[in-house]
Amino acid sequence: MNFLKKYRNFGVYCLFGFLASLLNIGIFDLAHNDFHIPLWIANTIAWFISNFFSFFVTKLYVFKSAMENFKKMLHEGIFFLVSRIFSLVFDDIFMIVAVFIFPWNNLIIKAIDQLIVGLFNYFSSKLIFNYQNRHLIERLKNLKAKRKSRNEI
Repeated sequence: MNFLKKYRNFGVYCLFGFLASLLNIGIFDLAHNDFHIPLWIANTIAWFISNFFSFFVTKLYVFKSAMENFKKMLHEGIFFLVSRIFSLVFDDIFMIVAVFIFPWNNLIIKAIDQLIVGLFNYFSSKLIFNYQNRHLIERLKNLKAKRKSRNEI
């Protein structure tokens, strides 16, 4: 039972990450293979749509971060987007290089890419939504408030 509690977030993230990856691969396939959109553009479109989905399911179901207010959601969304931009750059470069180097089907390469990107995304999302570190965030806010009050004196 302790094992399940300890790895719950990772397990749930894997489930929703798998769904986000399927969404990403499906959109990429449709855009690139059916609509003949250039590879990096199709990959970027797939990234945007799957990350929009991923933000909400990661926030609500993986790390159970409440929708307290718009400001908090916007703050988390910005951090989420910035962290995911790093994965987008890797994603695009990996796809372009791998498709031209390896004679494999682009969907096989995309699946490998999604596994690598998924691991990076889990750890970056954990930093954004994991409120086991909430006490650290609260301490930083308190320090900021104390400094502000000292400056007002």
